Amino acid sequence: MQKQISLNPVETAELQKQFLHSLKLGTGRAMLLLKAHPQIDFSAQILAATVNNLAYDRQCEGSRAVYLYSLIKQSRQKDELIRTIIKKFSAKKRNDYGMDQLSDLVLYFHHDGIAGAKKALLKRFEKSFSNGYELYARDVLLEIEGMAGLIMAAEKVGQLPERERADYEDRWRVDDFQKENKSINVYAELAKAAGQNPAIKNYLDLILLVEPRKKYRRSKIVPYTLADIEEIVDEDSRFARFWQYRTEGMNPADIEQVARNILTEKDNNKKNKYLRFFDKTKFPFDYAPLLELASKKNIKKNRRIMNAVNALSYFKADDIRALALKKFSSEKTPWDYLRLLINNYQAGDAKILLEIIQRSDNFHHIHDLVAGLIDIFEANPDAECKAPLEAMYYGMNCAMHRWSVIDLLNRNGVLSDEIVEELAYDTDEDLRKLSRKIKLSRKIKAL
Repeated sequence: MQKQISLNPVETAELQKQFLHSLKLGTGRAMLLLKAHPQIDFSAQILAATVNNLAYDRQCEGSRAVYLYSLIKQSRQKDELIRTIIKKFSAKKRNDYGMDQLSDLVLYFHHDGIAGAKKALLKRFEKSFSNGYELYARDVLLEIEGMAGLIMAAEKVGQLPERERADYEDRWRVDDFQKENKSINVYAELAKAAGQNPAIKNYLDLILLVEPRKKYRRSKIVPYTLADIEEIVDEDSRFARFWQYRTEGMNPADIEQVARNILTEKDNNKKNKYLRFFDKTKFPFDYAPLLELASKKNIKKNRRIMNAVNALSYFKADDIRALALKKFSSEKTPWDYLRLLINNYQAGDAKILLEIIQRSDNFHHIHDLVAGLIDIFEANPDAECKAPLEAMYYGMNCAMHRWSVIDLLNRNGVLSDEIVEELAYDTDEDLRKLSRKIKLSRKIKAL
């Protein structure tokens, strides 16, 4: 049995602070702390992370319920945590990402046979749309009740006033349920129920107004022509979007004409759109006009400056590097200029990047830097990436970018054993898998 170390209140508070920070990031350090210090009560921190989804991009990252449930099961306060979570799930709360996470957790409780979990799920559903309660994740209802659950959800949505009903259109969910349940004719069952219940008919009419999703088929890639570019630029909008895969294989003469258009265009909005094109392919002429524009002030207020900076990132030159270093020293979070180092990185620049990261004092500042940092080290493999990338790992709460950070550390041979241990309990499933792969690879090499 592991001997427990006696801790004073200050040491305990510091470990609880570290634990909460790990929860905010979604890293596995929280689990390692919980295992190493079972005598410490971390339940308040776990509850804070369950009620509110702490991910940076909650829509893309989704629920952290799997990650949190592993911590709950390891905790000595497991039973009390489960009771409290069910109680909070049952209380009045907006249907947001925190509610989805609570729903997922209570569903896991149900799957593990915890008494009262299913009752809480169904009771919470019954309150949908009444007295401030909103409809919680319907996927949970489908999982525990199947077709009956879909009909229950259809009735709830169909009871809403017509102007509100459209917000709950979810044909894609019905179609996915049909694919997973081929033995049931889902639409026929809905139609049968609709014949007896006007609310379900309202729901069925709503989803049948929407075309079913077509199976995605990758179309043949056709390079842009000059006419394509000019059509996009002439569109009545402030922004233009270009795709890099369509710039590949373009006629060089067309690319040169787009560059000439930048130099001659008088309309600032169109000039800005032409500049965006050269974020996806290299400007074919001398970079001097790009540098002149990129050197101007107030990049946050002038998108043309930002687009010029992005276009400059394809070039290697002392004056471009000098501009980057100047902006690094004069702006707190100079994320706009990081890409200038992609082709102008030099040994020792990792220290500069680390200092920039250390200036950042919140998750948004840190996240603003991560894409540029990844681009730099993708183009410039360097063992010195260890310090800035580790600072990013320990300061960023975006699991999706964390994968790229870990991958770069690993490919550069500087991924620490400590982080590998943490990855086994990370909120991101792909990172948990990567941890196992790395451990196996290191074990084989050691033989």
